[in-house]
Formats: sequence, C-alpha cells, structure tokens
Amino acid sequence: MLLELDRVCKNHSLRYYLDGGTLLGAMCYEGFIPWDDDIDIKMPRPDYERLKDYSGEFSSHIQVRFPSKEDCEYTFLKLIDTRTLLVENSGGRTKRSGVYIDILPMDGHPEDGPEYGKHLKKLSRLNTLFHGSQDRFEKLRYSASPLTRMKGAAYAALYTPWRLLCKLTKTAKKYQYDECRRVGLLVEGDPIRERFEKAWLEPPTELEFEGHMLPAPPGYRRHMEIFYGEHVTKPESYHNLPQYPGNHDYTVSWRE
Repeated sequence: MLLELDRVCKNHSLRYYLDGGTLLGAMCYEGFIPWDDDIDIKMPRPDYERLKDYSGEFSSHIQVRFPSKEDCEYTFLKLIDTRTLLVENSGGRTKRSGVYIDILPMDGHPEDGPEYGKHLKKLSRLNTLFHGSQDRFEKLRYSASPLTRMKGAAYAALYTPWRLLCKLTKTAKKYQYDECRRVGLLVEGDPIRERFEKAWLEPPTELEFEGHMLPAPPGYRRHMEIFYGEHVTKPESYHNLPQYPGNHDYTVSWRE
C-alpha cells in the first residue's frame, strides 16, 4: 500500500512524508522497527485533499477511505486493503476493516501569541467533542439519571461526528499551509510536538524503507529527537532501539 501511495503521489506531484514510527524505523532500521505493526504518513493539507481526485488510480483492492457523513469514525483518511479483515478492539468497541495505512493532514499554524493559544484551545475542544460523539454521548442516554439521559440525547443530536469533523477541519484550515512559516498536525496527533518550521520539510530528502527510497522531511533527525527523545539519533540506537510493547489490540486475516 505504501508503494502504491508513492506511485500515485509521484505521478501527480503530491507531497507526502514518512512519519512517526515509520520515519523512526527508516532512520534506525532502514524499514520497519522489528516490533512495529503499522505505517504512518503525513501530507500537507492541499495535497491531502487532492489525493481524493486520484483514488481511482490505486489497485482495485485498495480503498481510499476519506471520512464522510455516512462513515465518520476517524478524522483522517486511510488506505485499506479490502482483501484483508482487521478486527480491532479500541475504547471498548470492536471495529472491523482491513489492513490500513493512516494518512494525516498537516495544516498551517499561526505565529506565537494569544491567537495561537486560542486556536489550539478551540481545536482541542472540538477534538474532544468529536471523540466523545463516537460513543460516550450515546452511553449517557442509558444512565439511571433522567437528567443525564436528557443530556445524552441532546448531545448526540447536536454533536454528530460529521458535523464536528466539518467544524474541526474548517478551524484547522484557517491558516493556509503554504502561507505559514510553521506547520504540523492539528486535527489529529500532538499539535505541540508536531509543530515545526516548514523549512524542515522542503525540499524532501529520501530514506531507505524496506529496500525502497521514500520521502522524508530533511529535518527528520531533529523532529525525531523532539518527538521520541534525543537518544534515538545517537549511534547506539542504530538497529538497537529500546523495545516498547505495541498498543494495537487487533487480529488480522485474509478474507478468503
């Protein structure tokens, strides 16, 4: 799926970057960290939204799943291999899909000052409401307290996931990516640690990942130090990162 994404993005000059544990793996293992079990990608918002226009260019078994009014469980798009079945336990709920790649949008950040704090506060509130709308509001409707049941019904009607995601996305897009000096994740992820100078991203460099050269931010070493700690860029971490247990509780099988 990653190679399919690379092919489509290169065909249409779309920017994307290895991110998270995938970027860390490329830096320290030239591929997957031995105990890692997913792939993380980030894209500038303009390229992220254009990707939808080319969803028909992926192989037939790969679905490009953007959030929609009918399917709004996540705030970001996923590439899903429809030949597979992935059963995931998350937050007490069982989710069924296929093996996937997460692709997260990056947006522009305002400069430091009161406006930046207000922007993050509004985004945090909307993000909390979005995740609460997935199941917590519904659970309130079965409370023993009549008042709590009324609140649950009102919240579930007022704060639907799609309505909240639209507000969240509109707020995140307030500062245009290509016009800002600082950029990063706002809709999902950690907006503080995932905020950096746009110069860290352009022009992209390439790192080896499982035998293929793929785009990475040129400032990836400093980004990894900020996100994971300065020890990850030291020579002793090469092929020797401290092992952390995975946090994904799922089973995977072929559908056939």
